[in-house]
Amino acid sequence: MNKFLSISIILTLTIYSSGYSQKRNLKKADEAFKIGEYHTAYEIYEKTYEKLSSKPEKAEVSFKLGECSRIMMNERKAAKWYKKATRNKTEHPIAWLHLADALKMLEKYEEAKEQYIKYQNLVPNDSRGKNGIKSCEFVEEWKNNPSRYVVEIVDGINTKYSDFCPSYGKSKSELYFSSTRESAKGKDLSNITGQSYSDIFVASKDRKGKWSTPVPVEGNVNTAGSEGTAIIINGGKNMYFTVCKQTENANMGCKIYKSRNNASGWSDPELVKLIGDSSVSMGHPAISKDELTIYFVSDSIPNIKGFGGQDIYYSTRESATSSWGKPKNAGSKINTKGDEKFPYIRENGNLYFASDGHPGMGGLDIFEAKKNGKVWEVENMKFPINSSKDDLGITFYEDKKTGYLSSKRDKKLNIYSFSMPDMIFTMRGIVKNSDANAPLPGADVKLTSPSGHEVEILSASDGTFRFNLHPKTDYTVIASKSKFISAMADRSTKGLTKSKTFDIVLELESFGGGKQIELPNIEYDLAKTTLRPESMISLDELVKTLNLNSNLTIELAANTDFRGGDEYNQKLSEGRAKSVTDYLISKGIKADRLTPVGNGEKVPKKISSKTKIGRKILSKNKFLKPGDVLTEEFINNLESDEQKEICHQLNRRTEFKVLRDDYGINAVKFGGGKK
Repeated sequence: MNKFLSISIILTLTIYSSGYSQKRNLKKADEAFKIGEYHTAYEIYEKTYEKLSSKPEKAEVSFKLGECSRIMMNERKAAKWYKKATRNKTEHPIAWLHLADALKMLEKYEEAKEQYIKYQNLVPNDSRGKNGIKSCEFVEEWKNNPSRYVVEIVDGINTKYSDFCPSYGKSKSELYFSSTRESAKGKDLSNITGQSYSDIFVASKDRKGKWSTPVPVEGNVNTAGSEGTAIIINGGKNMYFTVCKQTENANMGCKIYKSRNNASGWSDPELVKLIGDSSVSMGHPAISKDELTIYFVSDSIPNIKGFGGQDIYYSTRESATSSWGKPKNAGSKINTKGDEKFPYIRENGNLYFASDGHPGMGGLDIFEAKKNGKVWEVENMKFPINSSKDDLGITFYEDKKTGYLSSKRDKKLNIYSFSMPDMIFTMRGIVKNSDANAPLPGADVKLTSPSGHEVEILSASDGTFRFNLHPKTDYTVIASKSKFISAMADRSTKGLTKSKTFDIVLELESFGGGKQIELPNIEYDLAKTTLRPESMISLDELVKTLNLNSNLTIELAANTDFRGGDEYNQKLSEGRAKSVTDYLISKGIKADRLTPVGNGEKVPKKISSKTKIGRKILSKNKFLKPGDVLTEEFINNLESDEQKEICHQLNRRTEFKVLRDDYGINAVKFGGGKK
């Protein structure tokens, strides 16, 4: 035979043999992929991928490698293979969505957003693209403004294997959970996940808060297959859980079982019959305390509309011994085109579940659903309950704000505790003498609320005071001292979602010795007695002051500048004083507490550094100094027209002084006897 012909035949046979081997391997991988043995399929696809030369084949295999990685919860490999699939122009638009999901789990939010936009353009009717874009935009906000939950990994329970889906036992010191640790019965690796099969374990906490070494539950619950997502109810008497059986050649799917606790441990499992079709796979049971409602998860149930991926279904029954009714889908408010898993019913009726279809931080997020009438209202539990990785399997202790969840936030699927500390609201403040701008010790400080809550203390030697407040409450704090005008402030803890300290400054102004107290911002129309609207803001504050200090009677004095005749200015000031008193009377202040006086131009303004308003005037007008009296002569000698106009405005003022502090039956008033 010709030497060259011989070589050609050998090469041809080698190429044919290699191509045949690739097709055979791909067929094996496809068969494993079809029956859900994703770990087996992944290993074959990965070995075959580099040998492929056809771009369409590479696109298909890289897509399926991405699918296997996603289902096996490996976001890094998923991102790698979906990226290859999109570059090879895969025929599956969903690859762009799953690539975005994987990138989001890796906290590559900008890259993820780009892929969500591409997917939305490819499949505009799928809300997952829009939801993904939204979630990339608000995830940073959630991280920067976390909820009040505190999440911590549980010491003494977790291993290097997967530990997940915790559930309280007969007390808060007993915890059941699923684990693939070495002591699990299933020694072989799962063809689905590539991990060991999971068993149900239990651990107990001692008085010092230390967990015992977890052990497999007693009885015949655990098998060579996978057991998990157990829910313990009725004080540890009954357990509902998932069993996924696996034979040598086939994945047998999952079913829900029930076991009872007795003297020798957990009884032999009994199949929970929810549907007659034995081919339907279901799991992740959540059952109400009375055992009349059960939620569970399935890919699909014949003759019941689903929404895509894994959905949450539910069944009800009339008594704890009667048969379950026909399952129903939990509806579009709960289920999406993505996966909804791991339902949990809290004692208050709220439903919790994990989903990658609702807007979230990445992977599976935990959601809370509350019933508003017959409609579920669903809300993401946000950070730190959720992370960029898979978060699932939450459980609460009774009606408390504490419990456990499982999360892959630290690379491995582990169990974490969570708690919500009580909100702490505090009011801390200082009472000040506004004239001296100094602390005022020994003032009565009274805290009141509409509910009747009342506390009264004295301000300390440095003028300070402090109160602890209740949530969802309106408060008024009042400071009072003899020969001072009482002051108050309103604060509320209603609507607050975080602890808060209210800082309060209550400034009390003395009124002894006929002291004049200026009312700021009291203005009138030019050459008229009519109050301008902006004046009413200041007068409304005076109304509050007079209502608070109901033992005071006052004299209200209006003053003009010296421009215009004496008689005209006198009449104008009297009219303006009357306008002020008329306004106060219209607001409910009794007329016999008010004495209007018109000073005309007879009482020019004296600049003082001993009052709050005086210090403000001096700070704003550097050409003035303490002790200046704004007489006609003083103003005419000023350098500029601007300075002169400022002084004219300062002279056009309205002031009041306290005449008596024993008005009416409230003469002895809160704080009135303290010096």
